[in-house]
Amino acid sequence: MNSQSHFFRTFSSHLRNHRSRLSEKQRTLLVRSAVVVGTGGIGLLLCNGRGKENFTTTGDLLFPPANKAMCKASKGGGDASKWQQLQTIPIPTRDEQVKKLRACTKTNPLEVLVVGGGATGSGAALDAATRKLSVALIERGDFGTETSSRSTKLIWAGIKYIATAFSSLLRFHNITRPYSALKDFYEEYRMVMGAHKERTMLLENNPHLTNWIPIAIPFPSWFATPPPFHHPIFVVSPLVMPAVMKVYDGMGGFTCPPSHIMGTKRAARKFPQLKQDVKYYQIFYEGQHNDARTNTCIALTAAEEGATIANYVEMVGMLADKDGKAIGIKCRDNLSGKTFEVYAKSIVFCGGPFTDSLRKIEDKDSAPAVAAGAGTHIVLPSYYCAGGIGLLDMNTSDGRFLFFLPWEGHTLVGTTDRKEPATSEHGPPEEEIQWLLNEVKTYISGDIKVRRSDVLSAWQGYRPLASDPHAEPGAPVSRDHIISTNPKTGITFITGGKWTTYREMAEDVINRMIDINGLKPSNGSTTATRPLRGGVGYSRNLPVTLVQEFGVSEASSKHLARTYGMNAVDVCSMAEPTSKRWPRFGNILVDGFPYLECEVPYICRHEMCCTVKDMLTIRMRLAYLNKEAAIVAAPKVAELMAKELKWSRRETRRQLQEALNVLNKFGGTIPHPSYIEATEKEAKTVKEVFERMDLGKNGYIDLTEFGDCCKALGIPFKSTQDAKKVFDSIDTKRNGKIDETEFVEWWNKSGDKNLKAKLSEKFKFTAYQAGGGILG
Repeated sequence: MNSQSHFFRTFSSHLRNHRSRLSEKQRTLLVRSAVVVGTGGIGLLLCNGRGKENFTTTGDLLFPPANKAMCKASKGGGDASKWQQLQTIPIPTRDEQVKKLRACTKTNPLEVLVVGGGATGSGAALDAATRKLSVALIERGDFGTETSSRSTKLIWAGIKYIATAFSSLLRFHNITRPYSALKDFYEEYRMVMGAHKERTMLLENNPHLTNWIPIAIPFPSWFATPPPFHHPIFVVSPLVMPAVMKVYDGMGGFTCPPSHIMGTKRAARKFPQLKQDVKYYQIFYEGQHNDARTNTCIALTAAEEGATIANYVEMVGMLADKDGKAIGIKCRDNLSGKTFEVYAKSIVFCGGPFTDSLRKIEDKDSAPAVAAGAGTHIVLPSYYCAGGIGLLDMNTSDGRFLFFLPWEGHTLVGTTDRKEPATSEHGPPEEEIQWLLNEVKTYISGDIKVRRSDVLSAWQGYRPLASDPHAEPGAPVSRDHIISTNPKTGITFITGGKWTTYREMAEDVINRMIDINGLKPSNGSTTATRPLRGGVGYSRNLPVTLVQEFGVSEASSKHLARTYGMNAVDVCSMAEPTSKRWPRFGNILVDGFPYLECEVPYICRHEMCCTVKDMLTIRMRLAYLNKEAAIVAAPKVAELMAKELKWSRRETRRQLQEALNVLNKFGGTIPHPSYIEATEKEAKTVKEVFERMDLGKNGYIDLTEFGDCCKALGIPFKSTQDAKKVFDSIDTKRNGKIDETEFVEWWNKSGDKNLKAKLSEKFKFTAYQAGGGILG
């Protein structure tokens, strides 16, 4: 059996096994993305979704009678040019979505209006839509642009919460409150059990968006000192961790790969970049995903189910009846600047850490309900995390958890719980970047340099820490998400929780909306079994098919399959010839990454992307992986979007500049100039000046490093050509590298006095030293 035949036999079996538990709506979705197996090849079933059709069964698959002839005609060889296109389930364009919003008048109100398009808000819209409620979702930016795109990328059940629950339970003060202590522990345990359930559903329903990832916990000694979580019982954690992890596996019904111990010899082979002076590594598994993509798919799936979704629409006011009850909101289209009103029977705020700003619009005297915990993440090259295994440090220098994870071909290092007010700024404090690098050094082998210049991107996000301002006095504080309704206005908000439990949170809040507003859904929630966009009929062999049938590279095929699921066929059908022997189709957007140019028009056409900055940050994760690569790709992305969206030259320039402004807020290979200015110490010798400019700490300065350093010091060159002219005057060996000897010789020459004077000023270098070329 050849690979293509095996793929479609497996696919057919998958559809047979799951067809029986699909709703009528889901069967329609299945047909729209079905692959029909023919005797001589494959045919792709096309359904435009123009009204309902009576579906019949032929062989193993469902399809509408009108398409039988088409499917029969498509039988033949495996030539991709003979395929009938597998069509992405169509949804209205953004303009059409906004038009639908405007039609929600006082006489034609929505049943549910969701404000906030993160994971929970998008999930709430999806949940309501699957119950056949009329629902709309608005988001002031792009879907998932805030917290939901800036996580640690884990779908984790919460081993940390079990540990903290035990830590809290075993405190001495609980002797006087045993019942309350046990109740608190049970609530935490119940929350983690729920997270296990949700983790399993998310990974099993969406293999195109998720994967399991092994994570290692190193134990350098048999007793942990100081003890994790600041509790003495955790001194013995290295001795009991294997048993603890088996219990953790069991809490999830053993649906994840089994936890196990890795000895030092195997660890040395798996990840030689780590220090080897450990007793053993405890390996356990959590889920992982591209959080922004999952969020986008949730919102688009809601649209597939009939929800109205609109990005770049912001709530700016509340509409109330004579009793002060909310009957709608005032909106502003942030792209056109126009304002309009949307009426609804019930309104729910899903603003995450920004919920209080929405509540201030509702009631300017509202009490605060949400604090924010900041998390900083840096991205390093992939060689920091070789072997595909992550690392968890439960006992960092300040007690925070630190994750060290392979993600999208890079290494993601992140932590959480820095308390401060939430902002939308991407760039984290430089002190946090330095702290993360210092923590990384504690585990990296001594023969590997941990360099500041290895930071390819850095960002921060905020998770909501919630309390209920409308709870009765003395009511218990929830350790999970909060759902609260303002008795004055009738508006409900939900916040707290975590990414893993977004579906449960969405279901809970829609249940609340139904109960308190008397809504009449046609059926219960079906999100527990509903695959997200592109997931119906997905096979793990899809990347192979994309390579064989469309001639794209293997790296791009894997990326496309894991991003778009079965809709990757549509993306590949838009790929242009490369004029190369291989890959023959699919022009790369930027070197070193699997993103294709054809993704840009596809996302604009089918997924409501409106801006260059969103394409580079949310839809493609270039900015979150490599700031400089995103800056390089920005002009091409602007060009492709301008062609697809019919932008004027003026609008294209505005979009590009807006994107560059956002990208420059991300952390990157060099610290922010303000940090350099505040921390730069006096240089006493020319050698020290050279060492400061050697960002890579490898004994030489290349052209990129030279330009970047001068820019960071506030003395940028007007152009790359100007930088190269000065660089070449220093690089006397003509090897593209300035070593220390060349730098000192240039410094002692009479030329380039202007640059040397500025460097002397920046490094607080005396005139005598600047002229004398002292090596020290």
